Amino acid sequence: MRTPIAACLCAFLCLAAHAEATGRVRAGVEKAPKVMARIGSINASSDAAQLASLLAGPGVTISNARLIGDTEATGTFVNAQADVGFANGVVLSTGRVTDLDGPNRFDSTGHDFDRAGDAALDALVAPGRTQDAVILEFDVTPTSGTIAISYVFGSEEYNEFVGTPFNDVAAIFVNGVNCANVGGLPVSVNTINAGINAELFVDNALGTRDTELDGLTRPLECVAAVNAGGPNRVRIALADTSDGIYDAAVFLQAGGVRSPGSGPLTTSVLAKVVEYYHAEFDHYFITASVDEITKLDNGTFVGWARTGQAFNVFINGTPGTSAVCRFFSTSFAPKSSHFYTPFAPECTSVKTNPNWQFEDTVFNMALPDAVGTCPAGTQPLFRVYNDGMSGAPNHRYMTDRNEFDLMRELGWKPEGAGVGVIACVPY
Repeated sequence: MRTPIAACLCAFLCLAAHAEATGRVRAGVEKAPKVMARIGSINASSDAAQLASLLAGPGVTISNARLIGDTEATGTFVNAQADVGFANGVVLSTGRVTDLDGPNRFDSTGHDFDRAGDAALDALVAPGRTQDAVILEFDVTPTSGTIAISYVFGSEEYNEFVGTPFNDVAAIFVNGVNCANVGGLPVSVNTINAGINAELFVDNALGTRDTELDGLTRPLECVAAVNAGGPNRVRIALADTSDGIYDAAVFLQAGGVRSPGSGPLTTSVLAKVVEYYHAEFDHYFITASVDEITKLDNGTFVGWARTGQAFNVFINGTPGTSAVCRFFSTSFAPKSSHFYTPFAPECTSVKTNPNWQFEDTVFNMALPDAVGTCPAGTQPLFRVYNDGMSGAPNHRYMTDRNEFDLMRELGWKPEGAGVGVIACVPY
């Protein structure tokens, strides 16, 4: 069961304070020793061309390989069918690949290389930031218009830190688009675990699999549309999130890059909402529009700056979610204001208000229950209202409970179920 959000945030804050004091966090507990066969062999290798060539399967040729990350973070494995789901292949880790071998003796195995994260992965876990990124990239020339890539994701963050900011993440970008998605959600600790997509999760806390990882997925597939007969850039990326201490890994099947791919494309159902602040207006604004984000960032829309806050939403039409109505008002000149609601009755009501202009349904969110509890795989989105304190109405939307509490202390009023949960958004 996913850890409650309040407990998660408490854990995160306490651990952050400990990290500041000691430079390291979350000391692990040694498990009882086991006597069992190890994964046949894990060997470190930083030969990008050799690693990439091992992945070439039917219908593809692979070239122009490159590695980014520590030389101890990549390698090969053999005889691991019973433990990983693939007999042989390539492995990437945010720590030393040799530490992934079993038996599972610790719940906190990791090696912090103190390396940078990756901007594309940051976008998947925003507002979290990644660290110790490791990337294998190469060109794939396929015989058809689709490719498939077989992989397994695992992490030492299982199970203690599911639902927290320590959300280790993996992605497979094909021509810049991530196809490592399950049910439209990116592959991470918070999206595949005992509480969500449980049928794809292997709990290894008791060491039933011969790997140090406390949890891993069953074999997964990325299926992506590509340009047949020409080069397509594949970028397999993995990173820790929020700190670099507990390791994560991706196992890639030997011969597991092939064309054509089978089954539907593993596309995303997510969009990213970015928050901005206008100091002169004392107003907040959110948008998932790429065009608006570009104009806000380049100064076309004057006076706005990013706050550093962001969160995921569902794209329009995602089953089981509610469309979000967006309204705009200039009735409070010289200031203007936007308003968002995921509730159909509230949307209908505001449409009758002459002070507000309906713009569109811009993205989707899930709805909380009456006490503000969110479905598995989502987190609370809080809404607060400034009660006209700036001379014009303004609402702020956020997933950060600490920021929500701060806004309340500043006099903003919570709106929504429970403490002020207006909707539920995906991790």
